[in-house]
Amino acid sequence: MDITLIAIAIFILIAVVFLSLFLFKSINKKSFTAQDGSVFDNQSDLDLYMNLYEKTKPLFSSIDEKASPQQLLGFEQLFLSKLTTEGFPDLKTLVKYRKQFKSLSDLINT
Repeated sequence: MDITLIAIAIFILIAVVFLSLFLFKSINKKSFTAQDGSVFDNQSDLDLYMNLYEKTKPLFSSIDEKASPQQLLGFEQLFLSKLTTEGFPDLKTLVKYRKQFKSLSDLINT
């Protein structure tokens, strides 16, 4: 009986120690917040996100005066419409805009 009680006490003590360490680590964890509310663990991820956000923000905002009605940042308006609202329902549509996808990939990865 005494060994069982000691084993239970040790188990509870170990559980309390791990729980305390977990809570202490999560409380002291420094986080970095972007202007739009996105949270990151380190400054480099935040900087990368903010750079990408600034480059792609015009794609999701209304058409400004500088952009022609046909293109915005080199992307066709129909492609942007499908990207942001309609989607690409079939393979034919995806293949049709393959160059636009490549350009979007290049924009995101630079």
